[in-house]
Amino acid sequence: MEKNTLYKEFGLTFLLGGCIFLFFGWLYPFHLVYQEQYQLFLFTSDYLAETVGRPGGMVNYLGRFITQFFYFPWIGAALVALLLVFLQREMAGIMKRFRNSSVCLPLSCIPSLFYWVLLCDENMMPGGIFALLLVLAGALVYFSLPSVKVRGIYGVVMIPALYWFTGGAFLIFVGLSLCWEIQVKKESGKWVWSMLAAFLLISLLLPLAAKLWLVQYPLSKLWTGAEYYRFRHIFPNVIPLVWMMVVLIPVVSRYLPEKSAKQGGVWFTGLVVLLFGCTGYLVYTNADFRKEEVMRYDYYARHRQWSKIIAYADQKTPDAPLSVACLNLALAKEGILGERMFSYFQNGPEGLMPSFLIDFTVPMTTNEIYYHLGFINISERFVFEAMESIPDFQKSARAVKRLAEANLIMGEYAVAAKYLKILQQTWVYRKWATHALTVLGDDERIEAHPEWGMLRKYRLQQDFLFSEQEKDMMLGLLLQQDYTNRMAFDYLMAYTLLTKNLPHFQPYFRLGEPLTLQGIPKAYQEALIYIWGLTNNDPSRSIPYPISSTVKSRVEAYRKIYTTYPNPEPMLKSQFSDTYWYYYHFRK
Repeated sequence: MEKNTLYKEFGLTFLLGGCIFLFFGWLYPFHLVYQEQYQLFLFTSDYLAETVGRPGGMVNYLGRFITQFFYFPWIGAALVALLLVFLQREMAGIMKRFRNSSVCLPLSCIPSLFYWVLLCDENMMPGGIFALLLVLAGALVYFSLPSVKVRGIYGVVMIPALYWFTGGAFLIFVGLSLCWEIQVKKESGKWVWSMLAAFLLISLLLPLAAKLWLVQYPLSKLWTGAEYYRFRHIFPNVIPLVWMMVVLIPVVSRYLPEKSAKQGGVWFTGLVVLLFGCTGYLVYTNADFRKEEVMRYDYYARHRQWSKIIAYADQKTPDAPLSVACLNLALAKEGILGERMFSYFQNGPEGLMPSFLIDFTVPMTTNEIYYHLGFINISERFVFEAMESIPDFQKSARAVKRLAEANLIMGEYAVAAKYLKILQQTWVYRKWATHALTVLGDDERIEAHPEWGMLRKYRLQQDFLFSEQEKDMMLGLLLQQDYTNRMAFDYLMAYTLLTKNLPHFQPYFRLGEPLTLQGIPKAYQEALIYIWGLTNNDPSRSIPYPISSTVKSRVEAYRKIYTTYPNPEPMLKSQFSDTYWYYYHFRK
């Protein structure tokens, strides 16, 4: 191979891998983390047998295997980049069999670039990449066999094997084999045509034969096989398009005109710029950075990185309900919810304690709030419902870990042991589960734990009816059980403020008034002076609470603007958007 060609080939590969690695590692890492939490990959023979026991099961298994490493975003980005680079190298090898020319080499990137765009959808599963890799590896072996008879025997054996391993992607192997024999080898004779007919007949019969064994599967599912998408009833139309591209690109490359050395360089560069430019546009239009932001907040909340949540919100205040809920949780954990909550956008009680949905995403995040408050039973219910709602019927490592924690805190050690022993069969959670098993049944060690001990103390131990409309009553019960639970007090106050339930604010405030001896937080001061001012002519002097001079002067300035101007909202927003008064009057 000429040096110039070698530089082009490996330069193109490094460009592809580098772009994908930086995108998923730097700009889009939390979509990878999102994938990891909705599966539970176990290193057990039962899990292997269950997964590979149907067409396409092997690529599902391989896809889940690498997904467990997405727990670490940069490792996940490296693995995705590596897989797509391998796909490009295999495509380059296929194309060389059809036409050994560096001019067409950039076309080998097209399947990898398409899959890059597809993986911007958090529900696209990585197993589809393994399907392409296995099928192309089988085709490369087929092309290397010297005798048409040997190729025929290999194909008859390989087609069923690839069908079982990859599902419908085996058709790529059939298509490439047919094109190779007809277009490249140009073999003639009864043997060749009989062989090709046998390939087609086997391809048609395989799903029908599988249906006789796997009666419970619909025939359409047996044609597609592998789980390319999280929602099993959806088979994205773009997947067959990628399969067709893999077959057609080598065929089309044979008919592209020859180029001189100079023209070839221009053609190569132009193709690279065109393909990567188009891919950049497709990535930009298909990547959902709003979801990425929500996933970032959820990731930080899951890993208790409260300072990172607040620092990120300081750069750009969140406005999605789940993001706001994670931010409020971080503020409460840092003890500054009452002081700073209105420094950020607030969208009502849904941004504090989101309502339960029959869904696999919202309850998973919301459980963090109930868990840290001390509503352990509710947290357990939310993660269990989220896990049971996962569309592809997998279990969730994140949910199983939370179920183990919840039962440890509640003293249900037999149930906790069941979940911990499951986690011991994983790679990421094995060490944590093994450690947790050592404290199983040891009340003293659990109560000395900085998190489990505190939550065991604060958890609500009396029966109550969960009500989406009476969360303030639930928080009140939690606070009355232990008046040192500062987070329950802050959430009760915040919920009352966000629902604009001012008649109950003062009675609720008195429940936790001892917690404010070091000073009343800013938002509570603003609410107290506003409520007092509704029935008193001179609230700044007569109010029986230690209100700061800053809050007193600001409420007077706010009142003056509010009562003087016919449309005061723009002026008040510019000066008082960080106050409860502005939220009360202008936020729905």
